[in-house]
Amino acid sequence: MHDAYIYLPVLKSLPLAIECIACWGEEKLFKQNRFSINDGDVSENDNSAPDLPKATLLVGTKPGHLLVYSVEHNPNVHNRAEVKLERSNRTFSKKPIQQLFVCVELKLILSLSDSMVSVHDLTTFQLITTLQKSKGAACFSADLESRTSSQGETAHTLRLCIAVKRKLLLYFWKNRSFHELCPDISMPEIPKCMAWCRDSVCLGFRREYFMVTVKANSVPYELFPTGKLMEPVMTKLDENRLILMKDDMSIFIDKDGTGEKQVFKWSDAPIDIETQAPYILAVLPSYVEIRTLEPRLQIQNFELPKPRFITKWKEWIFVASLTHVWGLVQVPIADQIKQLLLDKQFELALRLAEMIEEDEIHRSRRIKHIQNLLAFELFCQGRFEESLKNFSKLGTDPAQVIGLYPDLLPDVFRSTLTYPSDTPDLKGSQLERGLLALIEYLTEKRNETMMENELPPATPIVEGNKIIRSKDSLLKIIDTTLLKCYLKTNDALLAPLLRLPDNYCHVEECERVLKKAQKYRELIILYRKKDLHRKALNLLVSQKVDPVIEAHKATIEYLQHLGKNHLELVFEFAPWVFKVDQEDGLRIFTDDITEVESLPRKQVYEFLESQSDDLAIKYLEHVIFNAEDKTPEFHNNLVIAYKIKVQNLLALHQHELPEVDKYSMNSGPPELREMRKKLLSLLESSTSYQAERLIEHFKSEVLVEEKAIILGRMGLHEQALAIYAQTLRDPSRAEEYCHKVYELNKIMNKDVFLCLLKMYLNPHIEDEAYDGDDSVKPDMKAAFRVLEQHSNKIDCVQALNLLPNDTDIRQIKNFLENVLEKLNERHREAQVLESLMLSEKYQVHEQRMYHESKKCVISDEKLCRVCKKRIGDSAFARYPNGVVVHYFCCKDRTVVPQQTS
Repeated sequence: MHDAYIYLPVLKSLPLAIECIACWGEEKLFKQNRFSINDGDVSENDNSAPDLPKATLLVGTKPGHLLVYSVEHNPNVHNRAEVKLERSNRTFSKKPIQQLFVCVELKLILSLSDSMVSVHDLTTFQLITTLQKSKGAACFSADLESRTSSQGETAHTLRLCIAVKRKLLLYFWKNRSFHELCPDISMPEIPKCMAWCRDSVCLGFRREYFMVTVKANSVPYELFPTGKLMEPVMTKLDENRLILMKDDMSIFIDKDGTGEKQVFKWSDAPIDIETQAPYILAVLPSYVEIRTLEPRLQIQNFELPKPRFITKWKEWIFVASLTHVWGLVQVPIADQIKQLLLDKQFELALRLAEMIEEDEIHRSRRIKHIQNLLAFELFCQGRFEESLKNFSKLGTDPAQVIGLYPDLLPDVFRSTLTYPSDTPDLKGSQLERGLLALIEYLTEKRNETMMENELPPATPIVEGNKIIRSKDSLLKIIDTTLLKCYLKTNDALLAPLLRLPDNYCHVEECERVLKKAQKYRELIILYRKKDLHRKALNLLVSQKVDPVIEAHKATIEYLQHLGKNHLELVFEFAPWVFKVDQEDGLRIFTDDITEVESLPRKQVYEFLESQSDDLAIKYLEHVIFNAEDKTPEFHNNLVIAYKIKVQNLLALHQHELPEVDKYSMNSGPPELREMRKKLLSLLESSTSYQAERLIEHFKSEVLVEEKAIILGRMGLHEQALAIYAQTLRDPSRAEEYCHKVYELNKIMNKDVFLCLLKMYLNPHIEDEAYDGDDSVKPDMKAAFRVLEQHSNKIDCVQALNLLPNDTDIRQIKNFLENVLEKLNERHREAQVLESLMLSEKYQVHEQRMYHESKKCVISDEKLCRVCKKRIGDSAFARYPNGVVVHYFCCKDRTVVPQQTS
């Protein structure tokens, strides 16, 4: 390990036996060296030796003499101290001086001699007071608390605990004397040592350690045994913690004696112990051992003949035996840090850097440099998670962290980065662990970067490395690296990363690694997110992704989400899909997807029509029946497409159709019947096609039923009825047609049944459907049936005028009876209505007379029920019960104001 202390002989072969030591000195700052950091090396700007303050050493002897020495380190002479005897007080005590405590702040010396505690002046060494009650004292412990007020004034409080037989005496210092702090506390036996910890005192007995709280009626409670040697040793670690020895182990406890308990083992059982952050020094039987708690390291050993005591002040540590005193002085912190960095003891170097006294800028720069070196060393040791957490806290440039791993950064950029030493060659499971830690680190960094408007200042691992300062560039590096990490650890995460709406992956680099790994599905996602749709579709069509069926489905899904802005790409790649499965390929234009719905339907129809008539028909069916598009052009085109299909099927199967069935939609093969059914259904249900434009396409002598529907839609009912009644000779269809037209608009189509009657009575009406057969005679039976069944829908006078003069009245008896009955019914309804209206008239007249009989007189004395003021000529409101108020006072018309006194 490194040299934390240098050894200085202070006193040799003292003729008087040493019983105890204490020290204090001048208040003088420790001069520290500064660092300059260049390319990862640390050098000193000031090579001068540290200017240590002069210390004053008190030596208490067995005869009771107090020796006072001044000790000063001569920086020009290696390992030597200048020692001068300042005072020899032979009358300090008549008995051995067992214990000394110096309070520099209050200029006091506390001593235990002849089983009594005395207080002397630190400047004159004159006796101030002797605590008579302390007679028989075994040991004492003093505690000094310093508190600074808001005005900057510092107040010191000195407390004293004395063990007298089986009691603890507690005092505080005020007005140059000690006063009782609280009543005495009883103990189970006499302690051998004690130490303050906040408002508690830890007691070391021969067999056990106890803790007692400083308050009235407090009872000591047991902590743990002192060990096999039964020698309690303790010291204060800081304001809230103590170190207690149990044989060769140090146990760290808090002020309650519980909580934090850490075991710290020494090479032998310590006789005495002292702390000087970050070091702990233990006096062992033949040497002084120096260790650190965090990290737990053995730092240094000094072989000394039978050391017994140890004390400290500032940078000085004094160790004494019965006849010798030695000084241990800390090596300048800057020198220690330099040596520690060379030995790669970064954790300890960091602790020392936090203690060094210098301006904040240099201090922060030094600490960050060491922390980066520590994080780098942890990485080299394979402690990836710990290393990356440190890099994250330091705000180290993520690109330089990524550069620690092989094959993640582009070679050109990676070659510009330098590191404190060669990076480890990660392979196998070690590489996988490292990549998993990197994924967690980059994910956190990505989230932080996305939330920032601008990148915060980053630090390099080594000074001189280029730092990424652009937010987009950093995100591009992070996302690309994450993709490479997922590719090596868990490729199932590739797709979620690429699907992120704010995906920053570098296209060319990701394309290269995905192709190399044959991750074509993920490559397609990358192309899609980067709007490289032609590349994605070419990859799908190349059938590298999966078998043809899977590529076909993937292409359909891709084309469906392109939308109208990429319509030319949809039209370009759709034919390949149609070749595999035409019906499935039509989903590109028909599925219920937002992008599909946004496609311009006219252009889609024209494209599909150029590909296949069947595709065009299916698309029109989707548009009309599913999407409920009312565009006349689509309806016209579908009617024409159906008509052409029917004509083609008729021509194909004409030898199978007998002449008598040429008009029937129920004749012919199933395919023909189904197509005619579709055509008729569309003509009957659709209200959007343009009949006047379609009629020209239905001049065929076969599709007469379809023509009749179109003629009816044009309002040419006589021509339509001629087809039903004469060409098809289907009276029921003719009457059904009349009924449908009549119900559609009873006013405009009130004479449709009269037209049918004319058709039966005069079969030679001029019509394109008339075949010129003069042998056709009037169908009187059908005419009489129409008169009888639809008498309420036919004008009686016009119907009678149409009948032949030789018509027997008995043939139209039912018709006339129905007409007369209907007229009579209407007459009775009119009479009843007239009576009801007359009655209503009388009721209204009676109500008017009643309301006009009511009156309201507003006199000068009339007061408002609400405000008690006169109504006068103001607007007023009158309630049904006669109460009159100002109109303004009428807040609720349904609530009548109550009379108030």
